[in-house]
This record gives sequence, structure tokens and C-alpha cells, in this order.
Amino acid sequence: MRLKNILYTLALGSLTISACTKDFKEINTNPTLIGKDVVQPSLLFTYAIRGFVFQNQTHSLIADYAGYYKNGASGNIFLDRDWSSPYNSHYRTYLINFAEMMRLTKNDSLRKNQYNIGRICRAMVFQQLTDCYGDVPYFDALQSVDEVIVQPRYDTQEAIYRDMLKELKEAYEALENSPTQLSLGNADILLKGNVDGWRRLANSLRLRMAMRVRYAAPDLAKEHILEALTRQMITTNAQNVKLATLNDGNADNANTFYTRNQTSPNNMLVSFTLTDNLKALNDPRLPLLARPANAPAAGYRGVPLQFEVLPGMQNPYQTDSVSRMATSFLQQVIDIVVMNAAEVFFLRAEAALSGISTEDAQSMYRQGIQAAMQQYGVAAGNITTYLASPAATLSGTAEQKLEQIIVQKWLGIYYNIYEGWAEFRRTGYPRIWTGKVQGVTEGNVPRRLTYPVGESLRNGTNLNEAVSRLTGGDRLMSRVWWDKKPGLPFLHPKQGQDFPD
Repeated sequence: MRLKNILYTLALGSLTISACTKDFKEINTNPTLIGKDVVQPSLLFTYAIRGFVFQNQTHSLIADYAGYYKNGASGNIFLDRDWSSPYNSHYRTYLINFAEMMRLTKNDSLRKNQYNIGRICRAMVFQQLTDCYGDVPYFDALQSVDEVIVQPRYDTQEAIYRDMLKELKEAYEALENSPTQLSLGNADILLKGNVDGWRRLANSLRLRMAMRVRYAAPDLAKEHILEALTRQMITTNAQNVKLATLNDGNADNANTFYTRNQTSPNNMLVSFTLTDNLKALNDPRLPLLARPANAPAAGYRGVPLQFEVLPGMQNPYQTDSVSRMATSFLQQVIDIVVMNAAEVFFLRAEAALSGISTEDAQSMYRQGIQAAMQQYGVAAGNITTYLASPAATLSGTAEQKLEQIIVQKWLGIYYNIYEGWAEFRRTGYPRIWTGKVQGVTEGNVPRRLTYPVGESLRNGTNLNEAVSRLTGGDRLMSRVWWDKKPGLPFLHPKQGQDFPD
């Protein structure tokens, strides 16, 4: 069998065991789909988008770094390790399939929408990847089998972001509602072939990426933010982009929170950062995101990062004294949110606050809070009460207002771990208390992931060039290109205490 057919067999063989919804059982078990001449782009899409969305709903160290979660068994998490994931999974599982989908549809006038959906997804995955590591192979990566570059160069994160923003703009403009366009059909498990839905996602992602770079490239950010604000974007919860887990006996389709809770229920802990902010804001989402500790006197007590029990100190974070993830997240079937209206409103609030747009920051902020609370099922009366409280009014200096916006965004996108961590690094918020276990970061939450060890063997020359562009080298505390805000990290008000509560 030729090499390219072997590659298709591997990718599509995974489809037969990883079908994301029961709608695709027949499609995903077609034994004839092994070569380029017969492979269906829709299958590549289904496999890649299911894997990408589902991997966001994990209990990995990224969730700890984002401040959402505390793995009770993780120990010291500020240590060097081989960060082969998400690097390898993103290239080998998601990006390679989206790239092949694009190659198969690029020159087919009837599949123009499919091609541009592939561009949107490719940008979405690459954003997550470059946010984690910084410079990564981009323009040389993911070539066809006939044109593969064995040792691709590492492109600068700035060049990657500029191209991703261009790709999202062009994909948005190229998508068309036309009966002649071949839809992905049921294979579009994310948006069911809704072209306007894909436009909204593309433009909302563009707004997110433009805001991500505003401290590093303010002119680039402003250009794309202002244009994005004139186009379709996610504005209601009905337009939220999400994907449901399944209770179909296939572990690949399962809610990983549910699975882990069955085997390690005592490790499904929420962070101190979560309970600290929710309690400080008197937020009605507290019982929707966390459970009170088994010990009644403990109440809602999240677990801090890098906490150390000192000699003579009683551990206040023992099994019955800590809060666990809410049961709503531990069901077999839950929605994994890719992007929601709340995030878009908070992005718009920040754009207005910073003077980029002429929208009203206060209005956008309140709409973001309302959308986030409605998404989590907060009672209407409680939402009204909260919107009348000081927490729903921007006040103080511009920086204090920004902190309010980002904390509410961080709550509104719970449990989008990669975005939560990225926003913490970009803005400094929410403030995360860390204990006296210093690790290799002097007690700070890492600002990037180090490159996989295997890359030095496979692509050492290009890797070393990328590392040379990092101030401080390939370290957890080196900063990616967009991480330019001065004064970071901001300390938690209780930093330095033996324990924060």
C-alpha cells in the first residue's frame, strides 16, 4: 500500500472507533474509504473536530494553571516536564486532518464552504497551540505527503497570528449561503451545516485573537477588532458553539469528568481561585460550579496551588474539608462549550474600555454577565439581583475595571482551560494565590509550555533558532510574543500567608 494510503487508513481507521455521534455510525464504518480518490472530507472533519473539542474538557495541568481545577493527586505542578502534549496531539490528530480536508476541497467550487470551514478550524487549533508554546512550525507544517517538509522551520508567533487573523477574515467573507454548495451535512457535528453559525464563529474567534495581541501589536489588534465589530458574531446563548458528550459506551465520546469521578472522586476538586472569586462577588453561580465540602463547617473551600503543610500546621484542605466539582459537570452527557456569547460581550467590553471601540463598556459588561448566568441556569430573579449589585457596575481606575471584566470573563468561559490560562497570562487576572512550594518558577504560574524533548532530536536546528528568540530560553517562565503587559504577574492580596482562607 502506498504511503499516502497508509496515512488515510490510519486517520480513517480512527474514525471507525471514534465516531462522535450516533448520526455517523454508518458513515464512519465505510471500509472503502482508504485512499485520496475516495476519502470524504466530511469524515476528516468529524474526527478532527470531535477530538479537538473533547480534549478541551480535561483535568490536565492546564486546568490547574487556568485556576479552574485542582487535581488532588498532582503534587508540585511548577516543574519541568516533557510537554509533548498538546504539541503532538494537535499536529498529528487535529491539524493534519483539517489540512487534508482543505487540500481535498480547495479547488472544488462546490465545496468552497467546506474548505473555508477547514480554514476556521485550522486557525482555532493553531491559536491554542501557539498560545501554549510560542513559536511553532506553521507555514512549512502540514504539507501533503508529496511535499512534506521533514524539518519545518519554526515561525514567529507574530507571523502566525497575523496569518490566522487573515485566514479568519477571508474565510468569513468566502462562506456563502448557496444551494449549490455541498454541505458537510450530519458530519458537521458542531454547527449542523449552518453557514451563518460558521461566520459567527469565525468572526468571534477573530475578535478573540485580535484582543489577545493588543499589548504586543496594538495597531494590528485595533484593525481587526474594529472590523470584527461590524460583522456577524455570537450574541445570544442560542448561538453558542458547543458539542455534547455521549453516553454510547465509547470512551472517546465520554465526559472525562464523569469517567474520572467514577474512579477518583476525591480528585475532582475545584480551585481556591474559583471559590475565592465567587464568594467575594456573592455570585449565585457558586452552587452551580462547586459543591460544599462534606464537613459542614468548611462550606465552599477550593484548594490552592502549591500549598504546603508546614510542621505543626493542621491541613485545612483534607478530603472532607474541600469543595468538589458540581454534579452538573459530572453527568455522562454535558455540553462542551467552544465559544459563547458571554466571552464575546466581555471582549467587546474590553475593547470599549481601552478606547478601541465606541461601544459602551458598562453595557457590554452587564450583557456578558447576564449571558453567562443564563447559560448556567441561574434563576431570573437572582440575575436581576446580581445586576443591581456593585459587582455588575464597572468602577475605579481603568485597570480596576479591566480586572472586573476579565474576572467575569474567566467565570463566563468556565471550563475553557486553554483560554482561561491564556487570559490570566495576558492580563494578570484573576489573581491566583500560590503557596510556598516554589518549583522551577519561583512560585509563579507558568507562562508557557516548554517544547517536547523529541523535537530536539527531530528538528534540532530549527528548534534552537526558535529557542534563541525566547528571552530566558526554553523555560516555563519565558514569555510568548503577545505576553507584553508590564508588571505581570500581579500578586494575590493574600500572597505570602501560610494559607489563603
